[in-house]
Amino acid sequence: MEIGKVLKNSNIRFDRVFCSVANRTRQTLDLILSQVQITDSPVIYSEEIQELSQGDWEGKKRSEIYTPERLAEINSGQWLFKAPNGESQKEVEERMSGFISDEILKKYPAGDFLILGHGVAFKCLLRGILGISSQMAYKLQIENASLTKLRYDSVYGWYLDCLNRLLSVSRD
Repeated sequence: MEIGKVLKNSNIRFDRVFCSVANRTRQTLDLILSQVQITDSPVIYSEEIQELSQGDWEGKKRSEIYTPERLAEINSGQWLFKAPNGESQKEVEERMSGFISDEILKKYPAGDFLILGHGVAFKCLLRGILGISSQMAYKLQIENASLTKLRYDSVYGWYLDCLNRLLSVSRD
């Protein structure tokens, strides 16, 4: 996997690695770890960094759910909209922010941390910690197997230092 090679060549090491419990993120991490040792600590798996839950819509065809009427409803209240028994993007933002606060900032005064998660969940997190609008968060391009570097300063808060695309897969 290309991201494993990039991490190996850059000699990046992490004090802690956090990973979503979803199979696809676990598989990505396994591929990375098969190429490079990025931490000496055990990986911490968490449901708190899962993707936005689509509730009753999960497993259904997009064409069944996303009718023009439904898309208009979603777009009119995007940040607060949620599928039946699912989550809103606002709820994901609160879940992700809580995870960062409780599981990283409160437990570790310093360090470099890798979080393997999901695009929409990261967009929700970035909306909250950077104080951007939901419309701007929607426009953030977070590719599969990309690296987003965030820095936290206890006085000034969060900074987005850089956004590096490590691997891009296009489907035409």
